[in-house]
Amino acid sequence: MNKQGHFGLFETVALITLVIMSKILYTSIPVVVKSTGTASWYEALISCSVTIIFFLIIYQLIKRFPGMDIVEIYEAVLGKVIGKALGFLFTCYVFYYAATSIREFLVMIKSYVLPNTKESIIYISFIGVVVLIVYKGLESLARVSYISFFPILGGLILILIMAYPYYNPDYIKPYMGYGLKNTITTGVLRSSAYQEVLNLFIIIKSIHDRGNVLKAGLISLVISGIMFSVSLLLYVMMFTYLVGSENLSGIFAMSKAIYFSRYFQRVETIFLFPWVVSSLITSAAACYSALYLYCTTFEINNYKPLILPFSFLIYVLAAMPKNVIEFMQVNLAFVRMYSMVFIYGIPILALLVAVITGKRGEKLSAKEN
Repeated sequence: MNKQGHFGLFETVALITLVIMSKILYTSIPVVVKSTGTASWYEALISCSVTIIFFLIIYQLIKRFPGMDIVEIYEAVLGKVIGKALGFLFTCYVFYYAATSIREFLVMIKSYVLPNTKESIIYISFIGVVVLIVYKGLESLARVSYISFFPILGGLILILIMAYPYYNPDYIKPYMGYGLKNTITTGVLRSSAYQEVLNLFIIIKSIHDRGNVLKAGLISLVISGIMFSVSLLLYVMMFTYLVGSENLSGIFAMSKAIYFSRYFQRVETIFLFPWVVSSLITSAAACYSALYLYCTTFEINNYKPLILPFSFLIYVLAAMPKNVIEFMQVNLAFVRMYSMVFIYGIPILALLVAVITGKRGEKLSAKEN
């Protein structure tokens, strides 16, 4: 696949952090509260810690094969046939993830902002912007992420601060939630909520200094983990875990509840900017990653002719769930929890095979020369 420009550490951190944090603005907050109760705020820290461990392990695989992305490493370690098969499987998964991101945006915006607008109009408008971003390339996406990072983060923090009159520390009792065992188990399974950090190993060739990959990953995970934990803590302090588990979007519910006077209300309009822009960046990043994996797997040099066919298939996939319940119980449960075995397990397995067989990038390059 042809090169898509280069960008530095700050752009990389902004891109990865935004695609991870975007889930705060959707259904993740109420879902976590429903699973772990008052322990949800430190369940997020457990998930983040587990992801950091997996990230550090998988990074050792990248270090063994400098100058190669994850698909090329699979082919070098496991053989061309298995490597291409895994590349195609990851393409399908990221493709599916892109569709679920767009459907989640539709569910939110239909419920809170545009209840009377036809779904097809929202889909076409949203996917049209995503197509434009992907067409401009990865470097443009990284630059947009960098420009948007502080306004989006600032908007989220502003909403959390403005809701302070409604916080009650007693609502986070009992501190153990539904039990420590349940919290730890859920935290480990939901480590896939931070899986977007592995995009670093897909776009590694576009990062200026590849030594920054480790820094970018750790910084993004720490920022995201803290924001998840703080958001969950304040959300439970505002709604209690019983009421909080019933909302569709935690942060949007917080913003709608803020009321200072008749002249200062409806502050959820502040929330719309970070919500829409972060959704576009997340979906565009997922679409680009799926295209990159597909083109790398099948040795296609130019991804742009594939953008429209891919976008049409994403539209079809996004529209498949019949209702919100099916979407949240089946689609999101797979993406946010059980996919961690697939997402983290295969790279770790490839690392074990590389260690056992003694394969390294330098040795392979020497043989080729």
